[in-house]
Amino acid sequence: MSNKGILAQAQMLSDQEQYERAYELLEKSYDNLKDDAEYLEKIALLAKTLEKNDDAAKYWEELAIVNPNSLVAYSELLDFYQNTNKYKYYITRAKYKILNEKVSQSIDDYKKAIDSTTDENEIINARFLRAKSYEFIGKTQSAIDDYYRILEYKDDMAIYYKLADMYNETDDRFSAINILEKGTKAFPDSLELSEYLARLYMKEGQYDKALEYAKNEYTKIKTYLMKGENETALNLLNNLEDKTTVDYYALMAEYYFNKKDWEKCREFINKFREKAPDNPLVYQMLALVEDENGNTFGYHYYMGRCYSYKQDYELALNEYLNAHRIDPNKSEAIKEIIKINEATGDSASLMEFYEKLYRQEPDNPMALKGLGDIYANMYEFKNALEYYNKLIKIDSNDYDVYKQMGFCFEKLKDNASAKEYYEKYLAKAPLSPDSEKLKEKVSKMSIVSSAPIQNEEGLLDKIMKIFGK
Repeated sequence: MSNKGILAQAQMLSDQEQYERAYELLEKSYDNLKDDAEYLEKIALLAKTLEKNDDAAKYWEELAIVNPNSLVAYSELLDFYQNTNKYKYYITRAKYKILNEKVSQSIDDYKKAIDSTTDENEIINARFLRAKSYEFIGKTQSAIDDYYRILEYKDDMAIYYKLADMYNETDDRFSAINILEKGTKAFPDSLELSEYLARLYMKEGQYDKALEYAKNEYTKIKTYLMKGENETALNLLNNLEDKTTVDYYALMAEYYFNKKDWEKCREFINKFREKAPDNPLVYQMLALVEDENGNTFGYHYYMGRCYSYKQDYELALNEYLNAHRIDPNKSEAIKEIIKINEATGDSASLMEFYEKLYRQEPDNPMALKGLGDIYANMYEFKNALEYYNKLIKIDSNDYDVYKQMGFCFEKLKDNASAKEYYEKYLAKAPLSPDSEKLKEKVSKMSIVSSAPIQNEEGLLDKIMKIFGK
């Protein structure tokens, strides 16, 4: 019998109040269905009905693991634990509150759970869960205190790393270094902790300490470059087996940056960019090269690109605007400003920069499409059509423009032209989501446009008859 069949048969037996048989059937299927939330809920309910409370609790606990968002599991467990296990009761009540988006209220329950047990593992678990709740509500120091208390019971590599992260995020690099030093003593073979500590020492300018903890060759090379020992770094770079990695290209670019060999530096930055075009570091490096060469436009432009790839669009826009102020005749910054304003919907700024781009590049599709759309949205349809007409001469495959032109002609009451461009749009995009509505519109336009012709012919006949008399 299939799993669904077993559940269906158990439900049928339950409906007939044959609970023992239904429970026996489900018990026999445990090995096959123990990871199925529906199964666990059914057998738990049957166990409760048959007053097999310990079994019911077991299945509710398993359901809470299989489906951590099961409110019914936590609700039932609360009833069971209330008089049997205070620690589990408070832990469960805390989780139940979290599921109901009352995270701050869970903290007191975790405290009560800690106070109700002497078992070290249970205390560690409760402190860990409480620390996570503190983090969620933004009480960073309270979370840090709980993580530290965990380390009083046992060394945990993940906790050392977590504490370092929390200190680092609050710019308390001294405390981050301190906890990582303790972590590396507890776990001397941990690559993650040692490398983290080396990177922090590097940022502090303590290069000898960074080299003491660095285990990765790239980290060592980076440290030597920052220390100014360029030839030592180059020797290590030359000894690397794989010279096609992003890290290799980045470090070679840094070596040539230190040597002020701008041509070779740009060569390796470009290789870096080919491998990782979305990496903000690429553009930060380019910005620094341009700055060293006195190109302030290039510096601000590439810093804008750096912030764009970090998705910090406010800082990116500021850098692009700085670049544009330095050299208003370069279109690169204008195009990036337009992209950000398109995303934010700043129509006033868009109009200004579309016009600037159009003056510099009269055939630029971005400018033509943008100006056309803005004028169409302003109900200045003749102006919109002027730009759309120029656009289709450059790019006849931009089928969306035909729809926009059809819309403009429709608003100008030129149904014949509207019909023509809607049909061109449908020919290029027959499967578009709006194709059926447009087909219906074109069909109505055909009827309307033919009606006046018949009337005019009727009137012409009458006139001819008058003159023929």
